[in-house]
Amino acid sequence: MKLIHKSIFATLIIALVVSGCKKQLETTPLQSVDDQTALTSKENIDASVTGIYARLKNARQYGRDMITHPEALADNGFATNKSGRLLGEANNNFPTQTANHFTTTIWINSYAAINQINLTLEAIPALTLPTVTQTDRDRWNGQLYFLRGLYYFDLARVYAYIPGAVVASQDKGGVVISTTGISGFEDALNFKPARAPTDDVYKLIVDDLTKSNSLLLSSASVNTANKLAAQALLAKVNLYRKNYSEAKRWADSCITLAGSKLTNTGNYVNNWRTATNNETLFQVAFLAASENIGVNESLQTSFTTLVTPAITTQTGGFGDLVPTLTLLNDLGITLTGGNTLANFALNASIASRTNDVRNLLFEVGTTGRGNSKVECTKFLGKSGAINLDNVPVIRIAEVYLTRAEALGTSGSSVNNEAAAIADLKKIKSNRYTDYAGSAMETADNALTGAALLDEIIKQRRIELAFEGNRFFDLKRLGRDLVKGPHYNNVAFTDVRILPLLPQADLDINPNLKQNTGY
Repeated sequence: MKLIHKSIFATLIIALVVSGCKKQLETTPLQSVDDQTALTSKENIDASVTGIYARLKNARQYGRDMITHPEALADNGFATNKSGRLLGEANNNFPTQTANHFTTTIWINSYAAINQINLTLEAIPALTLPTVTQTDRDRWNGQLYFLRGLYYFDLARVYAYIPGAVVASQDKGGVVISTTGISGFEDALNFKPARAPTDDVYKLIVDDLTKSNSLLLSSASVNTANKLAAQALLAKVNLYRKNYSEAKRWADSCITLAGSKLTNTGNYVNNWRTATNNETLFQVAFLAASENIGVNESLQTSFTTLVTPAITTQTGGFGDLVPTLTLLNDLGITLTGGNTLANFALNASIASRTNDVRNLLFEVGTTGRGNSKVECTKFLGKSGAINLDNVPVIRIAEVYLTRAEALGTSGSSVNNEAAAIADLKKIKSNRYTDYAGSAMETADNALTGAALLDEIIKQRRIELAFEGNRFFDLKRLGRDLVKGPHYNNVAFTDVRILPLLPQADLDINPNLKQNTGY
C-alpha cells in the first residue's frame, strides 16, 4: 500500500475511488466521484463534469501559477520581494531549488482530472434514453473532450519541449498519454507508461478539441467549454506545433463567428473591470466566496497592492510581480526621470504614456508594502470581491494575433504578409487611439520578413501581458529568456527551460524519464 501512495496514478485512484464516496456526492460543488456508483445517473455525470472544471481553479493552475509563472520565468515580471513569493521564479533559481518553477502539482492535479474525464466518457454510453437525451450526451462529451485537450495542452507546454523548438540532447519526450479510465488499485500499480512522443501528444490534443468543436454550441456560456473556445484553442495549439495552415483555418472560423467581440479603444479598459471581459471565449470562473484564493496567492494580490483602481491610500495585496523595464518600454510607459534601474528602484511615478489604451491597466500601486511600483490591474476583484476574479484562458484578440503570426512567419505554407499586416493593424487600430494615419501605421504597412514577425510577437507581449503566455511564446519560438537589466539571461538550451516531473512517479515507474538536469 505504501507504494501506491507514491504514484500519481495511485494518487488519482485514492482521490476518485476512496474520497469520492456518497457523502462527497452530497456536497456542492462536487470535486470527485465514485466510479462504481456516481457515474450511473444524469445528475452525477453533471457533478463529475463540474468537478473537472473545479480542478482548473487550483492555485497551482489557473488560480495563480499558470498565469503568474509565465510572466515571472520570462522577461515580463520583476519580483518585488514584498512577500517573498515569485522571487525564485523571477530569478530562475532552479533546478537546484525545484520549487521555483512550475511545480509537480500541475502534473498530479491534471492527471487526476484526466482520469476523471476518461471514466466519465466511458460511463456516458451506458446511460439510457429517454432519461438521457442525445443532446445531453453531446453536451457532456463536447465538454469532456475540450477539457482533456486543455489539460493535456497545459501538461505538454509546461513539462516538455514544444514541436519545432527542441534541444535534442536534452529531450525526454512529451508527457504520458492516458485515454482509458483507471478505476482499481491493481490497474494503477500496473500502469507504468513512458512519455509519449511530443508530436503524439499534440495530435491527441488536436483530436480532442476537434471532437469538442463538432459537439459544442457557440452560444454556450464562456464559463464552460463552447465551440468558439474549441476553435480558438485549435488555432493556438496548431500555432504551437507549427502547423500554420491549420492555425489559420481555425482562426478564420473563430474570427468569422466571434470577431465582433474584439473591444476598441473606447471600451477596452471597462471590459477588464467587469466580471467577464467581452473578448473572453473561455474563462475559469471564480463565482463563489468559498473559491476565493485569498490575500496570499490570488492573482490580484500577486500583481497589485491596489484594492480599487487609482486609489493609492488603501493597500490590499502584495504586488509580488510587476512589469519589468523592458515591458514598460513596450507598453509605452515612461517613469519620471526615465526608464532606468535607478528610477525603477524608487517610488514609482509615471511621467508619460503613449496612446495605447492597454497601458491604462498598469498603474502606480501603494506604498503600503514598500516602495510603490507600476502594477498590473487586469485582476482587481472584478468578480465582485477582492481577490476573486474570473480568469480568461483565451480571448478573441489572441486569435487575431495567432492568425497574424501564421500568415507572417517566413516559410509558412500560408505565408501572406499583406494579410498578416491586416490582422496586426486590426489589433493596433483597436488599441492605439491615434493609430489611423499615424507614422506607426505607415511603418506597419512597410513591414516584411523578420521585422513583421517581431512586431507581431511584440504585440502578443503587450496584448497578453500578465495573462500567462510570455514564457510559452518564447519557449515555442526557441528564444532565449533575455531578462536584463533585472536578472541574468537564460539560454533556450539551458536545462532550466523545463521543470521536474514528480520524483515519486519515477521511483515506481522505470519507464518514466525525468527531465534533464534534475
